[in-house]
Amino acid sequence: MESRAKQIRCLGIATLLAFASAGYAQYTMELTGVGDGATAGGVYVSPYQGTISQNGQQIYSGYVICDDYNTESYLDSPWSATETNAASLNGSEKFGSVEYTDPNGDPSHFAAGKTFTAQQDYDAVAWLANQLLASQNVDNPNSPVQTEYSFAIWDIFDGQTTGGSGTANLINDAFASVLGGYVGTNVDVFTPSAQNAQGENASQEFLVVNGPVATPEPDSAALLVFDLVCVLAIVFLVSRKRLQA
Repeated sequence: MESRAKQIRCLGIATLLAFASAGYAQYTMELTGVGDGATAGGVYVSPYQGTISQNGQQIYSGYVICDDYNTESYLDSPWSATETNAASLNGSEKFGSVEYTDPNGDPSHFAAGKTFTAQQDYDAVAWLANQLLASQNVDNPNSPVQTEYSFAIWDIFDGQTTGGSGTANLINDAFASVLGGYVGTNVDVFTPSAQNAQGENASQEFLVVNGPVATPEPDSAALLVFDLVCVLAIVFLVSRKRLQA
């Protein structure tokens, strides 16, 4: 009987450790549509339609905006994601090390020649995301608005200048707003999670304006502390068992 009790105790401890970090909220994203189908340069442009679920329950359905030009995403192919706020990065974002330098040589451009931090970059794309969704032409495939805003967001993170003068003007306006005090507090960044199985669609990173209210994901420090507590609990219980023996 004692041996059986020991086995049950050890199984319970092992289970606690194995699922310590996994017990926190996880997000699942899925693209469900390509907006009104507007394209430019052979690719669909934002905003797209998508859903976000947490712990198996859908918490958001609406517009999602892509900030990643170089990765593929597919409809009806869910992936795991982590979430941070565009105004408060934690280093898990896909472009957390990008420092955008505006290549525009026009001295009348506020951002011309300046280099911006990753935090300023994310605030700038958050500003662009808000402006895109506020536009009266957000769902008009015959308007250049979707293309200009999409390429402005992509250009900031991929370092290219493929969007033309309209895009350059938007980038200038975005960074002028950031240096004027704008922060993207109402924009969430959903980054593909490392938990995605190898070979599974890791997708692109997406911005969500005024997105879902959900249980915040803990930062890495909180996860580390939680796991260390679990380890210490195991050491205590094992030591106690030895003393009793």
